[in-house]
Amino acid sequence: RRLLQQLEVAKCSKATAGKGPARDPAPAGDAVTFELYWRPEQDQFAQSAKVSGGCCPTGAPCGGLCCPSTSPQTSQVSELEKRLAQLEAAMRCEPDSQNPLLVGLKGSSLMDTVQVLQAKVNVLDMAVLDQVEARLQSVLGKVNEIAKHKATVQDADTQSKVWATLQSWDAVASALPDVVQRLVTLRDLHEQATQFGQVLVHLDTTQQEIAGALKDNAVLLAEV
Repeated sequence: RRLLQQLEVAKCSKATAGKGPARDPAPAGDAVTFELYWRPEQDQFAQSAKVSGGCCPTGAPCGGLCCPSTSPQTSQVSELEKRLAQLEAAMRCEPDSQNPLLVGLKGSSLMDTVQVLQAKVNVLDMAVLDQVEARLQSVLGKVNEIAKHKATVQDADTQSKVWATLQSWDAVASALPDVVQRLVTLRDLHEQATQFGQVLVHLDTTQQEIAGALKDNAVLLAEV
């Protein structure tokens, strides 16, 4: 199916129907080159065979007896499509999430894979690398400006919080002298209360001593 779709695309790019495309020079190295020749009647019979189930326009399977000139071509196209599908399945690889070079290759055909790889290779051009470096420098400068602005904002926020705290302590600071004066007065009162308690203890002790002396005197008077 992918081959038939590519044939539909090739219809618009080829010159005269029935003529083979000009051969490119053989590539150096171990590269593999595929050459494909297309004829209009070949595509017509292939479409008729898919729709009707046979090679005849009536839909009856003839096994290649009524059109011996086209049935082998159809089988060759099917065989070529099968081989291309096997080759694409063999060349296809599961993309690794950690490898950016394999991003976008899953589920692509061989031609799409080559185009994606060619685009990735074009990025390595010196002119493109210079542009990328210039853009990265610009982005880095903007990131540095944002970091400086963020630090300035944080400093301003800290200063605002400190100022708000100081403003909240104004009422406490104004009342602080009165509080200190009251504490001094309470200290004098506490000292006087301590002294009064000590006097009361002394009086209690003296009273007990007097009571004991009176008791002894009463006993002596009774004996006399």
